[in-house]
Amino acid sequence: MGFGYQVTHTSETALAESEGAEVQLAGRVVFWRKLGKVAFGKLADSEGVIQFSFNMRETPNTYKEWVKSIKMGSLIAISGQMWTSSTGEFTVLVDTDFMALRHSMHPFPNKWAGIVDPELKLRKRYLDIALDPEVKRRFRLRSQLISFMRLYLDTQNFMEVETPVLSPSASGAQAKTFVTHHNALGAYLHMRIAPETYLKRTVAAGFDRVFEIGKQFRNEGMDPSHLQEFTSVEWYAAHWDYKDNLQFFNGLLKGIFEFCLPKDGADETTYILNYQGVELDFSDPPVKTYQEVCLELGGFDPFELDDWKEVDERFKAEVRPKLIQPIYLVDYPAHMSPLAHRSEDGKTVEQWQFIVNGWELVKCYTELTDPVLQRQLLEEQMEARGAGDDEAMMLEEDFLECMEYGMPNMSGLGMGIDRLVALLTNQTSLRDVVLFPTVL
Repeated sequence: MGFGYQVTHTSETALAESEGAEVQLAGRVVFWRKLGKVAFGKLADSEGVIQFSFNMRETPNTYKEWVKSIKMGSLIAISGQMWTSSTGEFTVLVDTDFMALRHSMHPFPNKWAGIVDPELKLRKRYLDIALDPEVKRRFRLRSQLISFMRLYLDTQNFMEVETPVLSPSASGAQAKTFVTHHNALGAYLHMRIAPETYLKRTVAAGFDRVFEIGKQFRNEGMDPSHLQEFTSVEWYAAHWDYKDNLQFFNGLLKGIFEFCLPKDGADETTYILNYQGVELDFSDPPVKTYQEVCLELGGFDPFELDDWKEVDERFKAEVRPKLIQPIYLVDYPAHMSPLAHRSEDGKTVEQWQFIVNGWELVKCYTELTDPVLQRQLLEEQMEARGAGDDEAMMLEEDFLECMEYGMPNMSGLGMGIDRLVALLTNQTSLRDVVLFPTVL
């Protein structure tokens, strides 16, 4: 091989071998201890951690040289046989070859103490992952989850597409935007807060089922459940309403539990998730109306308040924190959702949200496709924006023109991937499930 060594096994596949099997691995030394004529270490690679050892009796001519060249944090390549140590741990007995590939130029943290400072964990995520197998498993699960979503949507005839991150107008949600200057065009553009209107254009173009997984940007406050740069998945299906989408999402949710989460030796999948000591039951989440929970938990009727911001603020402060168990909330006041389909009486929109642990995990609409009403509602949003509401939506003339050419009935759904991963991995902050969160 070009580098003078070969990798035939990962830690996982080596541990699955039989006693005496020849293996070749490479990785980082995360623990190292010399005991006279015997030395033991732990090697971490992409799949996990495995013990390796040197024994002067097995390699009398190279033992001292090999042991001397190892330090905590070194990247090494080893070759040897699998054997069981006196403590019963399956181990690579290095007796064929060894190479020190690279040494750390900085003192490497001790594996057992790890990195204690939570801010340092974020700044030096590469060390946090190298030292803590649980953190590595967390990000591997995130990757597996996204891969499963893609596969699930693909098998249901959804096509993955890409839409602009920079746009003359930002819409699809009510939020503050990031603005940047495009030097070549000499114009200020908005970083998207949601891909919604472009995905709807794609459905109007003739692709009945589309989805996008990507970054969204909202120039708002940060807290454990909010990031200004976050990852979401959105999909749209022509000829569906919000009830069809709820049924479809339920299937995806069950699939995540069945195929992405460890079974812990159980024969049957459980839909119970232990989150921060609370058992969350995802097996059959109840469906309640928005009005019902506001009256029950907040003591107010959202339909008696004209200011949608007041309704939203009271809901977020007085109601949502009490919604710990998974629940679907349906039929929101119409004035809260300018892009959703209205009921016949015009009082509610066909919208549901999936809330878990007080977090909004999913939002779904039957989409508004009436160009006349959509223009009226977006013009009202622009009036609010002109009056100082910087969270109000912008009017996109091209989007409205697309709708005027004829846009099929459809339902769309958006889900925050970071929040879902945080729940599934028992984390309280979204920064702990993002590889490299923004830190200054």
